[in-house]
Amino acid sequence: MSTAVKEHPLHRVKINPAREGDRLAQLRTSLGWTRNQLARVMNASERALVNWESGDPISPVYAAKMREMESLYDELKQLMKPKEIGPWLLTEMDEFEKRSPSDLIGRGETGRVWASLFYLRSGMPD
Repeated sequence: MSTAVKEHPLHRVKINPAREGDRLAQLRTSLGWTRNQLARVMNASERALVNWESGDPISPVYAAKMREMESLYDELKQLMKPKEIGPWLLTEMDEFEKRSPSDLIGRGETGRVWASLFYLRSGMPD
């Protein structure tokens, strides 16, 4: 007698769009950035940010970018004062060929910023 295992369908967790918009607004405020600055880094329009912060759902692509920015912000809080993070992300740096970390993030090169933070935390030369 074989016993069949019933597979339960995966239940998608629905995220309250207003909550995502609140998180986005909180991130922007924590960074001390304008909507325009955050929109540029996320490769979105300023109008889209207004809509998301007002409760419109954020597409999975932009929600992933928001989570990446939140993770980066949380990591940077371990290395510097929260009020310094936003300006640091906008600062052009020699190690990034005179680009800012926010430029790299907008270009999809977040890994370079993470690598720099790894070296900074570990004390290893880059």
